[in-house]
Amino acid sequence: MRHASVKDFEKALAGGEPSWKTSQPSISSALNWYNYHSDSKESKKFTLSYLKEIGASKKDIELVEKNPDSEFQNLGFVCRMKLRGAPLSEKNEKWINSFIQKLKNNKAPVVKVEEVTPTKVVSIQERVAEKTREYIGEIEGSIDDCFVTRNFKTTFKPYELMKALDIKGAHTRFIIPVYTNKLTEIENALKGKDKDLIEGYSYLKKSELKDYANLLKTIIDDCAKIAHTSKVTRAPRKKKAKPVDKIIEKLQFKKEDNEFKIASVNPIDIIGVTQLWVFNTKTRKLGCYNATDTGGLNVKGTTLINFNEETSTQKTIRKPEVVLPATLKAGKIALRKTLTDINAVEQALTGRINSDIILLRVIK
Repeated sequence: MRHASVKDFEKALAGGEPSWKTSQPSISSALNWYNYHSDSKESKKFTLSYLKEIGASKKDIELVEKNPDSEFQNLGFVCRMKLRGAPLSEKNEKWINSFIQKLKNNKAPVVKVEEVTPTKVVSIQERVAEKTREYIGEIEGSIDDCFVTRNFKTTFKPYELMKALDIKGAHTRFIIPVYTNKLTEIENALKGKDKDLIEGYSYLKKSELKDYANLLKTIIDDCAKIAHTSKVTRAPRKKKAKPVDKIIEKLQFKKEDNEFKIASVNPIDIIGVTQLWVFNTKTRKLGCYNATDTGGLNVKGTTLINFNEETSTQKTIRKPEVVLPATLKAGKIALRKTLTDINAVEQALTGRINSDIILLRVIK
């Protein structure tokens, strides 16, 4: 079966196989349906069934059957439509007969070539399209019931049926155009704009035709409601977590300092902690970053983020050889007094980390 674009799908998708018993589809729309749903192999099968049905001789059937599938094109589809009650014109009838005669006269030997069929990868869009065809078949079945009873008001409720089928917003974008086209056809028949349509729907009373149009409008409106509900209740797409090593790869810091005999912790350990102690070896400022929330500290480029700007401060220390070892050894409670006990002016931290700064200690 050929692949169809979304546009083809919207134009051709029309539920079950066309029938002229309960409705009057146009020849062109029916042909579109067969072109979408069938292939040349089925066209050949339909042609042979037609020949048997009209009582063709065994010899004629054998002559036609010798032709490869590719020779049949739309012939089988038109033959199938005729058997299902399609009102073909005289021109269509002559075309069928001349096409069959051509196939009978073909004498080229049929060479069967064994083909290796590649494994088909079904896309999400194709899966949605396939499921949508099933749903439209169910809706069409309910509509057929309406034609049988001539009751288009109470036979079924479209919204309840669609909810029971678990139709989603993705399906409605294909369903709506199908019934919009049908509605346009019915409205044109009611307005008397198309003689073929008037004749095609002449078996329905005008009141019944109006009820059918209202049913189609309800189907379209209910599809729109489902699409809206699907949109507002759709869960937001989860953002893919960025690897920690990628987060800190641009961070600049001083790995170790021989003068003060200190070294930085692994920058990976900064992500998600509640507290980070830093020491600027150039300005001799000791600082403490406190996380804003339970998400902890984070890094963006060369800057520390998600820290509390009011409580994250720094002070210059006069005796780093005393204060730094004490800071590294102190427990969580003792650390709270570390900056308070330093007699110096308190300054706010900016979050910028550079090559002079030692990542002294983290508190989880």
